Amino acid sequence: MGIENIGNNLKPAEKVPQRLWLANEVNLKMIVKDVKVSGKENLEAIPKDAKVVIMTTHMTDFDIPVAIHTLAKDLNIVVMNESVHHKFWGPQGEIPTNIGLHIAGKKNFIPLDFKKDDTGKKSPKAFNPDNFKPAEKALEEGKAVMIAAHNPSQKPVKNLDDIEGGYGGAYLALLTDAYILPTTVVLDQVKGMYEPGLQIAKNLIGKPNASVGIGKPFKLEKVPGIERFSELMEKRKKGTILTSEEHEEFSKLADILREKSKEVMQKLSEQLVKQEQ
Repeated sequence: MGIENIGNNLKPAEKVPQRLWLANEVNLKMIVKDVKVSGKENLEAIPKDAKVVIMTTHMTDFDIPVAIHTLAKDLNIVVMNESVHHKFWGPQGEIPTNIGLHIAGKKNFIPLDFKKDDTGKKSPKAFNPDNFKPAEKALEEGKAVMIAAHNPSQKPVKNLDDIEGGYGGAYLALLTDAYILPTTVVLDQVKGMYEPGLQIAKNLIGKPNASVGIGKPFKLEKVPGIERFSELMEKRKKGTILTSEEHEEFSKLADILREKSKEVMQKLSEQLVKQEQ
């Protein structure tokens, strides 16, 4: 394990685009004291030129920027994030996060379909395979795709016991035969998701230390016909009625993705336990 002082060394990162690196370091400098890392040796187990999907926890708003900070010198990261971050104005936009996204470089982010209700509460839309076409391209170009393994927790939590995983990362890894790099983030203070006003002030005044666990990279067992999932989803989206055989095939693939997601979440949960010891 080792302590890394946030923002004290802003020389160019070896892998991540400098614009993303600098924006992330400046942001982290304001909200986190130090980062302690374990498992960095597991990065050496990733074969040269292998495709990598970084699957992280998302128990707080700190998880993704801390993970970027930890892996930026080893992997050329592009981040999948909420689509509302990509819009500046309107009911489906977020001005502060959109400004931050442009500062960090919009091309370093890939949107995932999210929506906001009348109260401003965010939730994911139905799983959309089209979201992952840019991610497939990024992997082909040698970039590592970072995606949260589950939807953002809307309340402070210390583990993943009651959190259901999402399809996205598992689907992308299966589709591209990529390695999954499980990455967990733990804070020494209770923090939640982004809230305006007092919560931001609390984050600035009482900055937490972060602990990052980098797990062993692994591959999910191949699923024959996984590419059919997007084809069947497209048919459903267009209102085409699936045949009984297609419906059975779609249900089977959805069940498999659900199980693969559970497999990833289990590895993250086990990693969190070790991290806390």
